[in-house]
Amino acid sequence: MRLFALAIVAASLLLAGPIAGADAVPGLTIGFSLDPALTAGTAATRAPWITRALGVGAGMVRMDVDWAKVAPLKRPPGFQASNPASPGYNWSSVDGPVSDLRARGLKVLLTVETAPTWAEGRDRPRGAQPGTWRPSAAQLALFAKAVARRYSGKFPDPSVPGAFLPRVSYWQAWDEPNLSYYLAPQWTHSRRGFTPTSPLMYRRMENAFYAAVKGVSRSNLVVLAGAGPYGDPPGDQRIQPVTFFQSLFCLSAGLHPIRCADPKIYFDAVDQHLYGIGGPLQHAYNLDDVAVPDIYKVTRVLRAGERAGRVLPRGHKALWVTEISWDSSPPDPDGVPVQQQARWYEQAMYVLWRQGVDTVLWYQIVDAPPIPTYASTYQAGLFYLDGTPKPSATAVAFPFVTGRIDRKQVLAWGRAPTAGVLSLEVRRAKQWVVVRRLRVVIHQVFETKLLLHGAAVLHAQVGGETSLPWSQAG
Repeated sequence: MRLFALAIVAASLLLAGPIAGADAVPGLTIGFSLDPALTAGTAATRAPWITRALGVGAGMVRMDVDWAKVAPLKRPPGFQASNPASPGYNWSSVDGPVSDLRARGLKVLLTVETAPTWAEGRDRPRGAQPGTWRPSAAQLALFAKAVARRYSGKFPDPSVPGAFLPRVSYWQAWDEPNLSYYLAPQWTHSRRGFTPTSPLMYRRMENAFYAAVKGVSRSNLVVLAGAGPYGDPPGDQRIQPVTFFQSLFCLSAGLHPIRCADPKIYFDAVDQHLYGIGGPLQHAYNLDDVAVPDIYKVTRVLRAGERAGRVLPRGHKALWVTEISWDSSPPDPDGVPVQQQARWYEQAMYVLWRQGVDTVLWYQIVDAPPIPTYASTYQAGLFYLDGTPKPSATAVAFPFVTGRIDRKQVLAWGRAPTAGVLSLEVRRAKQWVVVRRLRVVIHQVFETKLLLHGAAVLHAQVGGETSLPWSQAG
């Protein structure tokens, strides 16, 4: 695999050829994850942000379903957990955002997390977060059936007589199950040392969730919970993601099958979350952690699980990244400059796509409001709080990067924001000169080789839209 290197240099020249169809390459779905601007508030507050999400080419929004808030605090008499109309359920925080997002054509990934107290294991210790302690796989399955039924496209909309709530086809059980903040305990301690506990718990939860959601509709797609990118030594609060996946699929560190209880696990796509202070070419420092260029580590474990017959059903598993971001400065004084954030965002899309990732959801679309005396709010949006776009809004809407193949050739890659004839142009003196034209459809990923000597600054144009310039080394 060849990963692009950043460089800032001057221009060169290439003669334009005839219009050609863009190479047939895998596509890339982009969108946003767990952003209150899109998934909370009111219809009026959501509407402009949904418009902005569509404007930058989003096709999907990930939204959490807080099981503990939707379910009753105490189950009333006659409560039926698998019935979405059962007394005690409160879906008000879910119905509106799902309806608004689907009405605008956005796909929705619903992530179920946080168990109600009555669905947790006994004796939750004080240090464990509410909703995380040994959640019942059986109770999770009943709730999964309820939520999948409610958003099956066949459930009456309580707010619009005669109408039905929209269909949701994408489902996920839990968030970052390799972190004790979301699932506990992570380890079991014995005289032999520490043994991973959360992978076994999560395997049972995932299988129950998969069966319930598929029982409502076989066409539903179930995504494995996104793993947190970094871990700790055995016995601490986080399991490294590679270690977690190995244990989840009942594999040794050498990726050989090992004996374990209930070794098979069912899902349709694997998910990895990515955060870090380094850019999209920075590998994780630890072998079993995962940064942007390290997705191959997850793929390697996944393929071993498939070969061992542990990962089911058989067939291709899509690779997703449903959380990724870098804070920008401004507004975060500790973030990266806004221009660098933009370059990292478009470069990350290429690096992930090159490793087989077909869905990338950014966290988030807009900077989080500042909280007094608390400096760790997320400032990684494509837009400032007032709706002003950062350069990263253009970078995500129309990503364009180049990388040198050899002294004579450059590879150009991007994702078209609209259909038409796309021009790849190089800056020469004070003018832009067309070097290649491609016919593209909306949101098509294009990849093409250019004959180009020396250093250059290039960009792409289509339908009145222009990418950010990309500086290419000689």
